[in-house]
Amino acid sequence: MKECFGTIYPDVTQFQFGKQMDGKVFRLKIDTAGPFQRDRRLEADVEAWEQCQQCEFYRSCFDFSTGQFLIRQFAVQV
Repeated sequence: MKECFGTIYPDVTQFQFGKQMDGKVFRLKIDTAGPFQRDRRLEADVEAWEQCQQCEFYRSCFDFSTGQFLIRQFAVQV
């Protein structure tokens, strides 16, 4: 397996306002400007995505990354 396996999305369990969270392809940053005001920025690195799609482990990595993301998202909400 490659070192980047399973890292397409950022680890949302490490969330902090104002701190960018990086995955291999997707980045997320949420700033707060006060109560109930959020500035959300989601970015995707299209070149990294294309590289991922060319990888022999792409399908497995994508499935694993998505599974991790969903479980981590649930963990943050609990």
